[in-house]
Amino acid sequence: MKIKRIAIAGAGVAGISILKFFVNDKRFGKHLEIDIYDAPKTMGRGYAYQHDDDHLVINLPAEEMSLTADPDDYIKWLEKTGHEVESFTSRRVYGEYMHSTLTSFSDAHDNINIIKKYAENIVFNEESGTYTLRADNVSCDYDAVFLMTGELSYSDPYKLKGDSNYFYNPYPIEDNLKHLTGRIGIIGSGLSAIDSFRYLIRNGHKKVYVLSRSGEMPAVRGTHFDIKPQHFTLEAALQYERDGLIPLEKLLGLFKLEMEAQQVDSSLFERKTDRPEIDLKYDLEHPDSVGKLQYLITDLEDTFKILFKYLSRRDKRTFLKEYHPYISGNHSPMPPYGAAEILKWIDEGKLIFMHGMESASADNGFIVTFDDGKSEHFDILINATGPVKSIEKDDTKLLQNMYDAMLLEADEFGGVLINKNHEIISPRFGTLENFYTIGALSAGSDYLIRGVGMLASETEDLVNHFFEHGL
Repeated sequence: MKIKRIAIAGAGVAGISILKFFVNDKRFGKHLEIDIYDAPKTMGRGYAYQHDDDHLVINLPAEEMSLTADPDDYIKWLEKTGHEVESFTSRRVYGEYMHSTLTSFSDAHDNINIIKKYAENIVFNEESGTYTLRADNVSCDYDAVFLMTGELSYSDPYKLKGDSNYFYNPYPIEDNLKHLTGRIGIIGSGLSAIDSFRYLIRNGHKKVYVLSRSGEMPAVRGTHFDIKPQHFTLEAALQYERDGLIPLEKLLGLFKLEMEAQQVDSSLFERKTDRPEIDLKYDLEHPDSVGKLQYLITDLEDTFKILFKYLSRRDKRTFLKEYHPYISGNHSPMPPYGAAEILKWIDEGKLIFMHGMESASADNGFIVTFDDGKSEHFDILINATGPVKSIEKDDTKLLQNMYDAMLLEADEFGGVLINKNHEIISPRFGTLENFYTIGALSAGSDYLIRGVGMLASETEDLVNHFFEHGL
């Protein structure tokens, strides 16, 4: 049998998951040669889980973070390697687990090659139907490519990148935020902002300012509930399918029925005041009601991930504008002890939240203006606004080279255009067979496929499609 060559561009969670499903499939053998590419610094760890401060923790329980078919694999690895088995482990430790998983696959199979180079470009060879991947002036041809590059590049909302004392991307925090002096402002109030101010305050900074438009913070993780859906099911939703579409109003109706059946208080969606000292305290004091809402969302996300593809363009726009913020605000909650720590720092005056941010400019430091007309001066600004959603705004060399060559096309809802099998659709060549992607690049088709658990399960479909159609 002719050897098929496969490239995996990116060795983070998605890339390692692809590799996992290859080696665990009975159809895997010596007829496949797999090369997995990533930069030495992030190889087998991904950007989010590289070496960093131990106090930067994952916001998902360890029980939901396995990278193999065994759901307890991460727990077993923690025990085997002598790490403390705790619900919320550090990102660094999880990165070690990822790297260990990757190297175990490579050590066990001599047809899996780890290439410590970042892919700089991928070119489609129309006549042969193959792909040429270029990395560090070396080119290799492949029969299939899995584009697993993770999140897009960081946003820069106030165009300050390159200015002195402006930290465009705080990660790795232990390297970038060491030895800072002066008045520090952090732009954003999400998980990246929490990582940043947690590190700074723990390392002796007397006061840190959090600057944002709304001031909304992630929710606090509540009590765990096992939800058994009664109304919001695929069977119930698909009865409304006409011409391949399901009206959003029908899905909303099923969701409301599900909330009533599970005795989830719908007013919880409106509970946030955008004042952290009130919102975090509320969640800590109501773990059962908040937890039931959160786990309802979690237990329904697999179903909605499928149903999202049945929404019309207009309904997708409506959903993302009017309803997604409610889902997002309850989807990735922080651990309770983290919320208690934030409240303590607020009470001590170490953490100051300033809402209504409108603009920031460099001026002997930085001047930040707010919607009430006031302005504040900061010596240092840390950008914690997170990644962009549109590939047109991404500045990584690999994606921009492919976008410029019209190998990739932006999806208006995020990421790139793909078909139902996650094969990339090129504006030049049409559907590119055996060229797959998932994660941030499939955001326009896949709703909330970002977490470890969901990525780990969804990548199985990509590998299975290759075995059924790509050989």
